[in-house]
Amino acid sequence: ATPLKHAREHVEPMGQANCCQSPRSSASSPGKRRTRGVRTMEQDNRSLAELVKQQKSKCQDIMQELNKYAEKDGHWIWWICPTEMPGDADPFATYVTKDTAHGLFAENSAEQEWREVLEKMCDLLETKGKQVLPRIDHGRIHYFLKFWKDLPNTPEWMDDVLERLSGFDWPSR
Repeated sequence: ATPLKHAREHVEPMGQANCCQSPRSSASSPGKRRTRGVRTMEQDNRSLAELVKQQKSKCQDIMQELNKYAEKDGHWIWWICPTEMPGDADPFATYVTKDTAHGLFAENSAEQEWREVLEKMCDLLETKGKQVLPRIDHGRIHYFLKFWKDLPNTPEWMDDVLERLSGFDWPSR
């Protein structure tokens, strides 16, 4: 797996793509454009598959980052706190819907790795406070909670994570 880029360790030279390149810079790439309006089930399923792929490939690096720095330092929040809206800097423009979200708990998903990252995030938040996540990510947490709390039939561990995250005031912006 390619390590995540860390602001403390590495600055990517201008003009070179990295794991966090904005999709706006590659808008002509199929499947990477942000669409406003109605999405098809095929697009939703592709997004879910890409999200699972990213979780499988990045969760180990994310855990290493959280263990090393005891805070978020890389660019990955949209893969750990997915909502119906792709993250602005998500190079794959991943999202979930009410119909696809349960796929993150499916047999071939990265559920265990995803769970470990979410629980580690909660541990750090409860120990050190909201500053473990950059302020720019606080709105993502707000909408993550809003989306997942309304989703029925989630595993007990997810309900616990949502309850723990709800112990903080997350502004919508």
